[in-house]
Amino acid sequence: MKQYVGLDVSQKETSVCVVDEVGQILFEGKAKSAPGALAALLRKRAPQAERIGFETGAMASWLWHELRRVDLLVVCIDARHAHAALSVRMNKSDQNDARGLAELVRVGWYREVKVKSEESQKIRAILVARSRLVSMRRDIENQVRSLIKEYGLLFPRAIGQQFRNLVSELLGDNHPLLSVISPLLLIHEHICQQQNKFDDEVRQLAKADETTRRLITVPGVGVVTALTFRHTIDDPLSALTVGAYLGLTPRRNQSGETDINGKISRWGDRLLRTYLFEAATVLLYRTKKWSSLKAWGMKLAKRIGMRKAKVAVARKIAVILHCIMAHPSTGGSRSQSDICSQVPGPVCRTGDVPLGRC
Repeated sequence: MKQYVGLDVSQKETSVCVVDEVGQILFEGKAKSAPGALAALLRKRAPQAERIGFETGAMASWLWHELRRVDLLVVCIDARHAHAALSVRMNKSDQNDARGLAELVRVGWYREVKVKSEESQKIRAILVARSRLVSMRRDIENQVRSLIKEYGLLFPRAIGQQFRNLVSELLGDNHPLLSVISPLLLIHEHICQQQNKFDDEVRQLAKADETTRRLITVPGVGVVTALTFRHTIDDPLSALTVGAYLGLTPRRNQSGETDINGKISRWGDRLLRTYLFEAATVLLYRTKKWSSLKAWGMKLAKRIGMRKAKVAVARKIAVILHCIMAHPSTGGSRSQSDICSQVPGPVCRTGDVPLGRC
């Protein structure tokens, strides 16, 4: 007899529901949200489990890998799809959610989420931490600029060590704000040091990975964007519509005679979407070398405006990067103009910030 299991995972306890192939409840209970406790319960209560489903969440990736190691057939369900199915129930509870998830995996009415490999998760953690440090550094620089501007002190654009030197020269030794600015500059220096360590690690990771080195050959794409794309997509065959996966395609609202294409959905990974938008900006504004992709973007900018053109170029860069990842045997030998010519055209949003030193 086939059995199907739904797990509603929380931090401390997980609600478990086991149903048979006709939907009859065989077991309902709870266990600690630990792989060992869940595996022991499932071996006892659902020895013939055909599928074990739970929603995406903070602990989903960890549980998926650990339960897979003990040969349990677990699937990770898109939380938006699960919410749409579970929201029709009148009463919201962990027990009812587990029962609903068990029904979803039984009937197959769900979208399975591709869980990233442990290596990709580790590298993405480095990239996310680096992004947070860059944001903190920029916030401190803007705050210092704002504070000293009130005293009429202005200076040109600068980051890192150059920024600290300019601020110190402007303030001198007896400025009223010196006791306020000095702690901020001290924190700024420490953040820059840690960011430099992450930058070095990112360069080493990119240099050691052949796929990332190929991705960097795309115009406007640098080390950070390439490595982020490599480990966000992870498996290129699982993200065939990469533009929609990253939220770079427009929303559509169609009903009867109404058919409206709105702004981009902005679903998917925000970090990678931001880097792709920066890559498009670098390509259109800063890259001196002409390419078919830049020509297409500039032509599009004249027709629909630069902002929408950046979105379109960002999506097209994502599709080119996906083609290179999905076809490693041919992507490296084909010219970028050949690849660009086969990438579908516009759908409308910032390349890669060079890994500068602080």
